[in-house]
Amino acid sequence: MKKEPKIGLALGGGGAKGAAHIGVLKVFEKYGITISSIAGASVGSIIGSAAAMGLKAEQILEINKKFNTRKFIKISNFRLFSDSLIKAKDINKAIVDLVGEATFKDTVIPFLAVAVDLESGEEVVLREGKLWEAARASSAIPFIFSPQFFQGRYLVDGGLLNNVPVDHLREQKDLDIIIGVELGGMTSRQFISAMVWEKYFRKPKTFEIYPSLLTRLKQNTALMSHIMLRSIDILREKEQNRRFEIAKPDVLMRPKVEAISLLDFSKYKLGIQAGIDAAEDAMPKILKLIEQKKEELNRPESSGSLEATQN
Repeated sequence: MKKEPKIGLALGGGGAKGAAHIGVLKVFEKYGITISSIAGASVGSIIGSAAAMGLKAEQILEINKKFNTRKFIKISNFRLFSDSLIKAKDINKAIVDLVGEATFKDTVIPFLAVAVDLESGEEVVLREGKLWEAARASSAIPFIFSPQFFQGRYLVDGGLLNNVPVDHLREQKDLDIIIGVELGGMTSRQFISAMVWEKYFRKPKTFEIYPSLLTRLKQNTALMSHIMLRSIDILREKEQNRRFEIAKPDVLMRPKVEAISLLDFSKYKLGIQAGIDAAEDAMPKILKLIEQKKEELNRPESSGSLEATQN
């Protein structure tokens, strides 16, 4: 029986841009490509944990639509007087709806998530325990979501240090092909530039005359949040590029999701299509790699070939 190459898939962070991961999975299903191992950061850990449980892209999409609610889609709807802008119970429920109370041992595809220890500042690789808790820790974007206490540590978004964890897949010696999906920053450059321009230079009425103090607070909180998130993006881009240089993913997809900001879950159709387009563009290279690796894996050993010749 011929050996098939084993493929590792790393899904990156990016908030609502993560809908692109569903599009990528759709294309993989279309071409009958089997994933042997999944690694995820931030929203990539949420989608990745569901895929690791054996859920199909359409199933993930149907459950993922629950993020498209008032609690998530707009910063001005955030809860301003809690320890984070979105209450823990809201995000917790959304992730539990996706993977339930399953643990890493229940996955049909090996899976890992990355997070950051808030106290030590170290990257933490999560491979055991409940999936929803690991995904929650990996996606705990500072200021937006509260840290997750998991396995004795206060953990926050793994994307801060490793937004597309291809390096942890490269360390798995049994994998033949490593594919990464990078979604870019949590807040796009164009989006943050527009917000700053509106607030400080154009100064439209909405920023000069407010109907209430609460509206002013929400508007300013939205701007502060995106400035902070864009600043984090700038810092982590260099670290991510360094990791790419070391891990050298065989294929790196970059879906065009610039028009989707951190919590634009209502634009999930746009995100899915961006993922489909990126995966379709990359598919010729992926299929070629699969064939090359298949030939290598099934090539007769030189000694065996010599013995066959002599006989």
